[in-house]
This record gives sequence, C-alpha cells and structure tokens, in this order.
Amino acid sequence: MAGRSLLALGALGLVLVAGCSGAGERANTAVGVAEPAAGGSAQQGFSGGPGDAKAPMEKGAATEKGASAPEPAALEARQLIRTARIELSVAKVEEAVRKAQEEAKAAGGFASEENAREQRATLTVRVPADKLDEVLNRLDDLGKVIVREQRSQDVTDALVDTKSRLESQRASVNRVRALLERANTVSEIVQVEGELTKRQAELESLQRRLESMSKQVAMATVSVSLVRTDQAAAPSGDGFLDALAAGWRAFLGTVNGLLIALGASLPFLVVLGLAGALVIVLLRRRRNAAAPAAPVATENPVG
Repeated sequence: MAGRSLLALGALGLVLVAGCSGAGERANTAVGVAEPAAGGSAQQGFSGGPGDAKAPMEKGAATEKGASAPEPAALEARQLIRTARIELSVAKVEEAVRKAQEEAKAAGGFASEENAREQRATLTVRVPADKLDEVLNRLDDLGKVIVREQRSQDVTDALVDTKSRLESQRASVNRVRALLERANTVSEIVQVEGELTKRQAELESLQRRLESMSKQVAMATVSVSLVRTDQAAAPSGDGFLDALAAGWRAFLGTVNGLLIALGASLPFLVVLGLAGALVIVLLRRRRNAAAPAAPVATENPVG
C-alpha cells in the first residue's frame, strides 16, 4: 500500500515537472515569437518612422528654402520710377500755376522748375510716388485736359544690383584700409593709398547712384504745361479756307525770313559794293591811260 502511494506521488511529480517544463517552453516560444515581431516593429519604427518623419521635414525644408530664396528682384516690392505729363487749357495762367504749386505742397511735394509767361507756363513738380494719381486728378480740375500721360520704369533689379555692389565695395575698402595699417615701407604705403583712393571713389559713385535712384523712386516727376484758353491750339481743319490760311501764314513767314536775312546782310553788301565800284573805276582809268600811247609808238617808224 505504501509502495503504491510512493509510485503515485512520483508519477504525479513527473507529470507536474513535465507540465511546468512544457509551459516554460511554450512561454519561451511565445516570447521568442513575440520578441522578433516586437524587435522588428521597433527596428522598423526606428529606421522607418524617423526616416519617414525626416523625409517630409527635408522636403518641407527644401520647399521653405525655395520659397524664401527667390530671385533678387523678388526680395522686395517692385521699385518704379514714375513720371507724368499733363497739359491744360486754363482761363488764368498765373492763378493755375499758383494752384498747381499748392497741390504739390499739399501732397508733400514741391515745385522744382517754373517758367511762367502771360499766355503760357510750364513747371515741374515732384510729389510722393504713392500720391501721383491723386495729384493728377486734382490738377485736372484746374482747366481742360489736353494731354495726360504716365510712364513707369522698373528699376528693382538695378537697385538690388547697386546695393550688392555697394556692400562688396565697402568690404573691399575696409580690406585695403587694413592693408594700409600693416604697410611698413614708403612704397607700400603709397601703393596702398593709391588703391584705397580709387576704391573709395568707386564706393562714393555707387552711393550717389543708389541715392539718386532711391529719390526718383520715392518722388514722382510731373511736367505741367498751362496755356490760356484763347491761345489753346485749335484742331486743324481740312477745308479750303484752312489750307488757304495755312499757306498765307507760311508765305508771310517766308517773306519775314527773307527780310530778316536781307537786313542782316545789307551792311556787308554795301561795303562789298563800294569796294567793287572802286576797283572798276581804277581799271577804267588804267585803260584810258594806256590807250593814247599805242598810236604814238606806231607812227615813229613811218616818219
């Protein structure tokens, strides 16, 4: 009885041990299957996830770089030099000139040139470029518009190029100044000073060019011509009377020109005429003096 009990206990222990070992192998097998999957997943996440994240970032960076580094002309707003010309027929020229100057000053500009007469006047005004249209509309109210023109010149590329050259030239001048400080001999000092003078002159030339273009961009130029209403040019006609009147004016102009030329040349003609008359008189006297001498010479041999 006791022996059967021992055998039963031993068999139960073997079953338990076998079950435990089988469970352990199954657990290990499960872990071994899961670990490669997890490891593969982690490895794939490491190689693919950040890589995939990096790729969009690089693409985004490339796109952003391309968007933030356009052509030099697109780095700033287009820079335009604006000019305009307007011709008006007005009742009173002097009053129109005064009002045109006032309109320019009210817009923040000024009158740079003026040539006024009783019947006609011309003046040049400078106004801020962003107020050019407003000023032209106000000038239209001074009289009847005969001519109105506007022009724009794009100098964006020229401004960008001048600024770049200016910076390069400024750096070049600084380098030459540094060389001048390290010069030891008189010949080196003279040579470096000559080069420095030349580069400074180029730098100042670029600065003046940049300032001139910047001022032209900032301030638009308006050429204003004013003519009194009764002196305004009437439209040309095609009728017989219009042609006759034009021909008569041309004839009078031609005659007037001939008279002016004759009056200018008359003193010279008088002097030349007197000189010619004197020469003719002298020639006649010489001929008269030589004529009696010929017969006397022929009669002596006969006698």
